[in-house]
Amino acid sequence: MLEIDLRGKRALVAGVADVGGFGWAIARSLAEAGALVSVATWPPAMGIFETLLSRGKLDESRVLSNGAQLTFERIYPLDAEFDVLDDAPAELRESKRYKERGDFSVQGLADRMIADFGPGSFDVVV
Repeated sequence: MLEIDLRGKRALVAGVADVGGFGWAIARSLAEAGALVSVATWPPAMGIFETLLSRGKLDESRVLSNGAQLTFERIYPLDAEFDVLDDAPAELRESKRYKERGDFSVQGLADRMIADFGPGSFDVVV
């Protein structure tokens, strides 16, 4: 494994909604390297992902090599198809799985990250 020290660095990985994809593997690797990890998840899958996490269904896959558990600083909604919220069709914005998540656009994600951590606070974005 490539040895990289990311202690004190903050990372965002988009496209994480389960333990089976590249996003999960990347998030784990960044955490193994010491980064503080946030993820961005497709709004329709976000509720299921949050439920699996809260109920411990993903705990086995969250164990890192040092015995600690992978945790996420934040889980953000993101539908990367839309640069700004106004680009999303009204019927999509009003659908249950999207409406409850607020601004799920790329700009909305950037705005939330700045509000949560300040400008320029992410060192790695995947």
